[in-house]
Amino acid sequence: MATGRELVDDGGDWVLIERNRDAAATARAAGHWVVQADIRTLGPRHPALRCTHRFHGSPPCQTLSDGGKRSAWNSQEVSELQRIMWQASEAFGFLDVDDLCSRYGGPHHYYGDIIDAMEDHPDAYGWGELCGGGHLPPCITPAAFREWAASPVSDERTALMAEMLIWPMCLVRIGAPLVSITMEQSANLLKQTPALAEAIQSEITSVEGFGWAWCSWQIADAADFGASTHRERAWMVATRYEQPRYADHVDGEAAARGMFAHVLKKTGKLPDWMPELSRWIEPYQGRPALPVVTVAEALTLPATWWADTRGKRKVNPTTGRPNGGGSFPLNRVGMCVTAPWYGIRFRPADVPQGEGSTTVSLPDLGVLVGFRRAYPWTYIPARAGAKGTRNVAQMIADAVSPFMGAAISAAVQGEDWCKPVSSYQAALYRLHRQPHTNGRVVDGQQLTFFGKQTLLRTLFAPRTAAPPADRKCAI
Repeated sequence: MATGRELVDDGGDWVLIERNRDAAATARAAGHWVVQADIRTLGPRHPALRCTHRFHGSPPCQTLSDGGKRSAWNSQEVSELQRIMWQASEAFGFLDVDDLCSRYGGPHHYYGDIIDAMEDHPDAYGWGELCGGGHLPPCITPAAFREWAASPVSDERTALMAEMLIWPMCLVRIGAPLVSITMEQSANLLKQTPALAEAIQSEITSVEGFGWAWCSWQIADAADFGASTHRERAWMVATRYEQPRYADHVDGEAAARGMFAHVLKKTGKLPDWMPELSRWIEPYQGRPALPVVTVAEALTLPATWWADTRGKRKVNPTTGRPNGGGSFPLNRVGMCVTAPWYGIRFRPADVPQGEGSTTVSLPDLGVLVGFRRAYPWTYIPARAGAKGTRNVAQMIADAVSPFMGAAISAAVQGEDWCKPVSSYQAALYRLHRQPHTNGRVVDGQQLTFFGKQTLLRTLFAPRTAAPPADRKCAI
């Protein structure tokens, strides 16, 4: 997200909070300010945060994603967590009431009637300073609310969705001029557990909560915004005073029917609880879309080649095709990059499945997601001799695509995303290079020897500063 933000706005002081030590080390190597910590151990009401203008969150998706155990899909758990998240506005001091005076020793009950034995109070039949309404004071600490949110779920990572309310509400309570909240999560948050998205949206936009001007939810694919592989995620954008840039309005009913077609097919009705989907962020605003980039173009490989993700597979005698899939052609946008992709092998179409000799590198995986080739993926060895290939591949698979990071960041800050992202895409994928015949594509001129023989010029990434002694640059 920070990498994408830099494409559209290089100003401001951003602090990243990251629990994974390798991801934190990578972000530091990329030049970001990072606090390596579990967000639940930090205090969102710390005085140092009083100048915070914007907040972004990417809660863990393992309990929601198709590749995990899907514990967050449990309807009972979701219902209980939704009910708790609905209490955030009251818990952190955003519940409007008609009369506060009884909280401060005045003569009135919650609804304004006189408390027994308080008839002689000077404000009993009039109005004191606190009798005209306001907000109830906070009634729970962030730590206690976190414990409450974790109580009904089988995996504590699901409860981290509550941080998307805890942090913004606590920041505003301490006087921070917060003006935007953005969030990225698995697309299954909307497809399978829309009640959690509804709870966040209702607390942000309700007059009994934050009362902000805008909160939109949508599913967006990084491939639609310039990446060479698909990365479909749920995105939330909330703004305090006005609509964000690229704000658009769509038919909410049609959007809901499209998103929950699988629910309609099974139950014949839409989910009982879901966010309002009539608001949308559309960064193109009628402009031509960025070029579609295939895996072959991104990695300068022949368009006729294939990739094998699972090694050699047995052939189905009926179809003549390998069992279990695990192969795809390079002449199209790739599937979402996952950690096991570090073992991919590429091959010409006439080479049997699983027998390719060209391997993928970690910089290649980063490029497919949208990171520059020289991005400093960093691994801190857990034991002597460990290379951390799987760890870095997992980091790349977990990351927000910079293309989407730029689009969402530009919606709430900085300059328009289209021009800088278009330039970034052209440089990253070398879209103005010479066409290839076979083998890898190269930029610029070819170095010629003896008339007809050519030596392809290889482009090396620029050198980066050496990491500290306890870190090992994975590339």
